[in-house]
Amino acid sequence: MHSPLKIKTNYINILLDIAAQKTRERGDLVYERQLGVSLRDIRLLRLIGVQPGVVMGELTEQSGIEKTLASKLVSSLVQRGLVVRQIGHKDARKTHLALSQDGVNLVERAEPLGEFLERGFGKFLSADEIKSLRTILKKVIEAERVTRPEFDAWMAQQANPENS
Repeated sequence: MHSPLKIKTNYINILLDIAAQKTRERGDLVYERQLGVSLRDIRLLRLIGVQPGVVMGELTEQSGIEKTLASKLVSSLVQRGLVVRQIGHKDARKTHLALSQDGVNLVERAEPLGEFLERGFGKFLSADEIKSLRTILKKVIEAERVTRPEFDAWMAQQANPENS
């Protein structure tokens, strides 16, 4: 057996991944049992609910859900009668999304569940820490968005090192 490596194991992306996985499991369990929808469904429904008429591109950007998966999820929500699609008045190529009344009712029923889940953080974090965490996470998300082109260029260069 080799001797222990002296390496870092608490990289931010690893910690974020673990935290996301654990909290996602809990959220999925609650929303599935109580409302019959997944945490991702709720994320999309909430975003559509706060901005009726949102288009798919904006929704995928804001939700952080990959385009193809988000499209499948939205189609399922439409089939279930929770979301309605409307052809754009100014641009018929754009489809706008809104909640149906059943969708509104479901999102409103989901809100106390979200508040309950978030209160669990209060057992270990102060209100100020929760506020700071939310601010920091938003900054991390924005940093990823802003640095994405540079990262993509680096990845392309790594795939073809002879072109450097």
